[in-house]
Parts: sequence; structure tokens; C-alpha cells
Amino acid sequence: MRRCLDLAIESARQGGYPYAAIVTLNGRTVVESKNRVSQDGDVTRHAEVAAICEAQKRLASTSLDDCTLYANVEPCALCAYAIREARISRVVFGLSSPVMGGFSRWNILGDHGLSQAMPEVFAPPPKVVPNVLPSEADSALRRGSPILWAFARSRGLFRCERALERLEAPEVRRQRRPRIPEKAMRLLRRRVFDRFGRGGAR
Repeated sequence: MRRCLDLAIESARQGGYPYAAIVTLNGRTVVESKNRVSQDGDVTRHAEVAAICEAQKRLASTSLDDCTLYANVEPCALCAYAIREARISRVVFGLSSPVMGGFSRWNILGDHGLSQAMPEVFAPPPKVVPNVLPSEADSALRRGSPILWAFARSRGLFRCERALERLEAPEVRRQRRPRIPEKAMRLLRRRVFDRFGRGGAR
């Protein structure tokens, strides 16, 4: 996470937005990415999406099972959906985002409905570890981009808190799990279902 915070500061100093993401596999860094929106003139080039794109190339797979994504700020809805479709297993972030967050606002990262309706495409929700080093993340955002930090704080866009607890809804607990065990479903996703529309199995 501290490396992610350093990257976010670098991004701001290079004229970009102060956001960064890192993808790891088995504790080793696969890719580091900064927000590329201003540099590329493309609103979809969020740090998380850019990191996912590069990680898929480096690992030669559209499926990032067993990977962890670190972000200095909670992934937005766009990034959260990309995380789910890439099947990332764990998401760690610093500041929560009650206005735009794909976990605390929209709960895409915790939505069991995706994997229950389409287990062939979506893995179960990733483990989410929110509010890791939140004070340091807030400080890094302030150092990297004091104007954006002041704007975000005045609008309540980010929250610096020690813990974010999410209670699972009773209707989610009552739903049945997929009949196929997750290990078998993971194999089916990669070997069978990924041949259609995801660039072929690798």
C-alpha cells in the first residue's frame, strides 16, 4: 500500500490525477499503474483499469484469479466492475469513497448476484480489505494534489476512517450457492467459457 501511495504522488507530480493501483500475485508485483486519464485523454484510463489491462497482458490471461489489487482510493463503479469481470480475488484500498465507491456506495465488489446468476463469467466476490493506512493515504493525496484534496474533502468524496464494516444482507445469506464447487467452476471458466468473447483460452 505504501508503494501505491508513492505512485499516486508521482502521478500528480507528473501532471496526472493522484491515483495509483498495483496488481500482485502470490505476494509479487505483476504491474504498477498510475491514473492515465489526463495523459491519454481517455476517461476510462483509471489506474485500476490500466493495471488490470497490463496484468492480463503480462500473465497472458483475461482471468486474474488469485491476484490482489491495491489502490490508494476505493475503486469506483467502473473499476469495480472491471475487477469483478477480471476475477481478481482480493482488493485492498486506503480511502473509502462514499459518493463514487464500487464497494461502500454501489457494492459491486460485494455483490453475490453477479456470480450466482452467471457463475460461468463471474467468480464469487473478492475479499475486500478497506481502509488500509487511511491517514497515510489521506496525507499522500494532500501532498500530491492539495487542490484536489481540498475539493474532495469539501464535497465529502473520500472518507478517512479506520474501519469500514459491511453487514451482509439477509437475502444474500439465504441465497443458494452455485451447485458446482468453486475450484471446478474456475477451471470451466478458463478452459471452456473464456473461449467465447474473451480472446480465447490461454
